[in-house]
Amino acid sequence: MLNRRSLRIKGMQAIFAYHTAREAEYNICKQEAQEQFIPDLNSMEVQDKDELAKKRELTAKGFEILIHKGTDQLPEDISSDIMKVIKEAQQSYLNRLASNRDYLKKRMLSGITSIYDDYIKFLYIIVEIEQLIEVEKRKKNNTHNNFVKNVVINKLKNNEALEEERIRKKVAWDTDLIKAWYKEYIKPQEFFVEYDNLAKATLEDDQELVQTIYKSIIFKHDNVNDYFETLDIGWSENKPILKSMVLKTIKSIETEASEPLLMELSKNWDEDLLFLKELYDLAIDREAEYEAMIDQKSNNWEIDRVALTDKVILEMAIAEMTHFTSIPVKVTINEYIELSKLYSTPKSKQFVNGLLDVLSEDLQKEGQIKKSGRGLLDNK
Repeated sequence: MLNRRSLRIKGMQAIFAYHTAREAEYNICKQEAQEQFIPDLNSMEVQDKDELAKKRELTAKGFEILIHKGTDQLPEDISSDIMKVIKEAQQSYLNRLASNRDYLKKRMLSGITSIYDDYIKFLYIIVEIEQLIEVEKRKKNNTHNNFVKNVVINKLKNNEALEEERIRKKVAWDTDLIKAWYKEYIKPQEFFVEYDNLAKATLEDDQELVQTIYKSIIFKHDNVNDYFETLDIGWSENKPILKSMVLKTIKSIETEASEPLLMELSKNWDEDLLFLKELYDLAIDREAEYEAMIDQKSNNWEIDRVALTDKVILEMAIAEMTHFTSIPVKVTINEYIELSKLYSTPKSKQFVNGLLDVLSEDLQKEGQIKKSGRGLLDNK
């Protein structure tokens, strides 16, 4: 199932992408502004190339000041034509940022909801394999077919709720792909041959076979995983979630009378979704405020020298500590330390840990951290 750490990772990746896109948009808009003063090769009038070069330089400086410091910091003698160009560039820059922000937020949320679609699709891999084997056995007039009789697979294949989800989500696999995986990675395996040769497979045998195929092949084989990585940039984070959901459903078929239990992506989906949306928005909207806090407490380590991943992690942590009253401070700090260990530099753990400890203490003294209910558990 999807947990809060998974959500934080998705949020971190989306916010990191926003920062990266912002830097690119900044450079593009500055260049476009400078290009307004490139000599016009089609003009019949004599152009002062030195003057235009100077204007390009002043345009770049003016744009930088306008974006980073504001209109009131612009030189008073800036010419009207340069002012017009940099103002237009500023508006273009802000429009692009807003567009990127919305796009990345939607992509983040759709990437999460698609995990459930993939869960339904992954449950059908074993059904697709069973159908291939059934055809293969029929061609050889082989009536001994433990796989086709497998209780777990038949429960999945004949479950009405699962079939409804399959149709609703338009689940379909490339038959040639599944056939190749079966012939190359499953059929030659010793565990598969032993199962196929059993005189009569028990429910325990059925369970073990299906679980082994998922554990050893679908979620482990390098070539299979390489395929999924090409389709899903978040595969490394999504795989353990999918694996857990699939295996829990398989294990839920405990008797021949059992029906597969379909997993929920989250027990508190609406609450989790709101958490992620607000965390994303807070980290972007209050970046300047959080950045000032980090800069003040980072022992003369200038904010522009802090690794971008660390900066994103710290700003998310501050947003979480100050905004989400039901999450204990220690939980927040521990979670973002883990993220720094997984996604940032070797020294990030100590940096993030030390800074968040200091910030949490100061923010609590200032009354900016207020916890209630479960959020009070670890804050004494």
